[in-house]
This record gives sequence, C-alpha cells and structure tokens, in this order.
Amino acid sequence: MSTLILFTDILEKIILLMLIGFSIWSISIIIDRKRLFKAEFAPNAFLDLQKKLLNAGNKTALEQSLATYPFLDRVVLKSLQQSTDANSFEKALSGVVKIEKLKFEKGLSVLGTLGANAPFIGLFGTVLGIIRAFAYLGSQTGSSAVMSGVSQALYATALGLLVAIPAVVANNYFAHSLRNALQQGEALRDEMVARKIV
Repeated sequence: MSTLILFTDILEKIILLMLIGFSIWSISIIIDRKRLFKAEFAPNAFLDLQKKLLNAGNKTALEQSLATYPFLDRVVLKSLQQSTDANSFEKALSGVVKIEKLKFEKGLSVLGTLGANAPFIGLFGTVLGIIRAFAYLGSQTGSSAVMSGVSQALYATALGLLVAIPAVVANNYFAHSLRNALQQGEALRDEMVARKIV
C-alpha cells in the first residue's frame, strides 16, 4: 500500500510540475504573439491604406506611399512588385498572404493544444490524488492524511484549468485578429483591382 501511495504521490508531483512548465510556455507564447500582433496590426492601418489608394493615381505613386503599417503595407508592396497586371497581382497577393500567415500562426497550435488538453492532464493528476487519498484511508493513517490527499488532488485540476483558460482565450483572440487582417488584405486587393491601380 505504501508503494502505491509513493508512486501516485511522485506521479502527481510530476504532473503538477508539467502543468507549471506548460503555463510558463503558454505565457511566453502569448507575450511573443501579443508583441508581434501589436506591431504588425495597427488599428487604423486598413483605413489609412484605403486613403492612400484614393490619393494614389497609379501603381508607382502607391508603392512610394507604402511604409507605415508593417503587415498590410508589406503585403500590398510585395504583391505590387511581383505583378504586372490585375491577374498576376491577385496571384502574387495570395502567395504573399500565405507566406505571411505562416509567420503569424507560429505558436498558435501550441496554445490550441494546451487549451484543449491541459484540463485532462490536471484531471489525471486529480485522479492520482484521489487514489492516494483512498490508499491513505485503506491504511488507516488518519483523516488529516486523507483530506490532505484530496486537497492536493484538486490543485492539479485547478492548475490544469489555469493553463487552459488563458491559452484558449489567447488562441481565439490571435486567430480572430489574423483572420481580420487577412480579410482586410483581400478587401484591399479587390479595391485595387476595381480602381485599376494594377
């Protein structure tokens, strides 16, 4: 019985340490992505680029005015440089957007995985703690040991949720921001083709 108690105790502590490590990993990804998204996706970038489109009479004038907002400016500028007509511009913009998208998606799959699986890892730690508590109960070591085992078991669930909730919220936020930026890029493409700038 003491072997079972020792085994579950060690395994539960390993799970708690894993969850703490996952939490640090998740927070580092969130901070990194937040910095990148803040630098790349300015709130007024889309409206400012629309104004530049109105003021630019041709492709050359538009290319010279692009430099303020990193993501949209970069996508439009690279697409203009790679194209000669409206059809090639659309293809170039699609290609540039796909390449840029890979940079922004880095780490988001980790957040999604942690958000989906951390509660189950915490639950596994809880199950081990409950097993240990029942082992204490079976060995008649006292109610304080049983209560301590149950209490420690619940820490694993709480920590699992503490890892999962911020990861899910951040993943949804970043995915939404990226989706908006990509839609803005497509809207600018359509507007430029309609205005015959390319």
